[in-house]
Amino acid sequence: MNTLEVTDLKISIRGREIVKGISFAVAQGQRVCLLGESGSGKSLTAAAVLGRLPSNAVTEGSIRINGVEVLGLPVSKRPDHARVAMVFQDSAVALNPLVRLRDQLVEPLRRHRGLSRRDALKAAIELAGSVGLPDPERLVNRFCSELSGGQRQRVCIALALACNTRLMVADEPTTALDVVTQARVLEVLKKYTTGKDTPALLFITHDFAVASELCSDSVVMKDGDIVEQGQIHEIFASPKHPYTCELIRAARAATVEPYIEKLQAADRQVQAPGGPAFFDIGGVSRAYPMPRKKPFAKPDMKIALEATTLAIAPGERVGIVGVSGSGKTTLLRILLALDSTDTGAVACDGKEVFPADIRELKWYRRRVQYVPQDPASSLHPLMTVRELVAEPLVRLKVPGDRDQAVREALESVGLDERFLSRRANELSGGQAQRVAIARAIATKPDFLIADEPVSGLDLPMRESIVALLTRISDERGTGIVVVSHDLSMVASMCHRTVVMHGGEVVEDAPTAQLLTDPQHPRTRELLAAIPTLHVLPQALVAVEG
Repeated sequence: MNTLEVTDLKISIRGREIVKGISFAVAQGQRVCLLGESGSGKSLTAAAVLGRLPSNAVTEGSIRINGVEVLGLPVSKRPDHARVAMVFQDSAVALNPLVRLRDQLVEPLRRHRGLSRRDALKAAIELAGSVGLPDPERLVNRFCSELSGGQRQRVCIALALACNTRLMVADEPTTALDVVTQARVLEVLKKYTTGKDTPALLFITHDFAVASELCSDSVVMKDGDIVEQGQIHEIFASPKHPYTCELIRAARAATVEPYIEKLQAADRQVQAPGGPAFFDIGGVSRAYPMPRKKPFAKPDMKIALEATTLAIAPGERVGIVGVSGSGKTTLLRILLALDSTDTGAVACDGKEVFPADIRELKWYRRRVQYVPQDPASSLHPLMTVRELVAEPLVRLKVPGDRDQAVREALESVGLDERFLSRRANELSGGQAQRVAIARAIATKPDFLIADEPVSGLDLPMRESIVALLTRISDERGTGIVVVSHDLSMVASMCHRTVVMHGGEVVEDAPTAQLLTDPQHPRTRELLAAIPTLHVLPQALVAVEG
């Protein structure tokens, strides 16, 4: 008997049919992925399986979990053998920030396994250790805000395993993780979903390469329909639908292999712009106090950034890469003048940024703007696009026609006047990211600093945003500093790449040289951890033709 059977599932919201009669199954111990770009219906299908559909959703068809019909059945009335465990995309939202991890792990162990509090605490520590968390006895006493992104995601997997269910749903659980941590999380998922006595896994992603690392079977969705399904290796070898072919092409572009092949064939390097440094970072370091082990004890200091020296030329595109906790974000905050330094100084075009008074930096905000990782959390939900893009012009007192500047910025990112009256919650993920970029370039800055600008986007949209940033840089002469864990994205747009680990720069080289001849073990580790997609280009050509 299949663990999950979805038959002719239809989901409509406000009269619009979003999922259009799909059918698939997941057997015990099987790992099946739902693939497709944003808006294809993947997450809504998962919400139906979990019983988390919006109240205004109208459904038809059938969803059976271990033989129990659950479509339309309240979650509270589902029998124990029809329960589902969930690993969410955003671990920071999934975990309670006010409750220690031990209590969050103990609760499902007591509720679903009937353990005493002492036995549940012991099981929680064992479970935390089994998913690869370091020093689990001490770690379970922390709050989620004290953990890295990869550690939080492994806690979420431990929580799902604690529920003792026969079906686990994972919705984009590795999207925001660096490639090394992503590889570790995929190994943990693989370990606990292999065999007849383990939960079946429904894995939701837009990335064929990630899916190929974990799953055996795939269901490809587009606009609420299933366009292709079957074993992953067969779909890769001979994709039948043009949409599947496009996803595979985009997945291959998201690896570093095409760029390495192109660079090796060309046997040349792209020259970065020269001239005096725009950013001059000299001996900058930063340390933060850790939580006290005992009341009134002197806190230990965690060094987030060792003494770092970098110079970045005007118009240069530089990628800063590294695993979680390597110091990338600390360096980014210092460059944005959002954090102070313990030692060293930062100068912009010869003018001191630190240790200058942060209240006197309007000139700096005009010249350096920020593209956030998550535009949904940075764009005010009650403001229109017109107001959002105009806000930096008003606050920084930029002279000129503001309406014209807003329209020019939106036109530069491929959005027309129809978007001026829309609000942030009416935009797709790709449109919101374009508005965030338009907001950043409206003041015509000399440099953009982008923090993981494409990590939450599907592969086709990722390519579009990378191409957009590259075009803006080429046309306007705008320099870009990209902070990312994704070497393939950096390879596609940056002249130079800086690799960080443990708070220090371990390698700094032209991107072409770094990809083809990495010198440091950490650089080689990053390259090796990027998911590999084994697809013959001839297969794509045959389908497209």
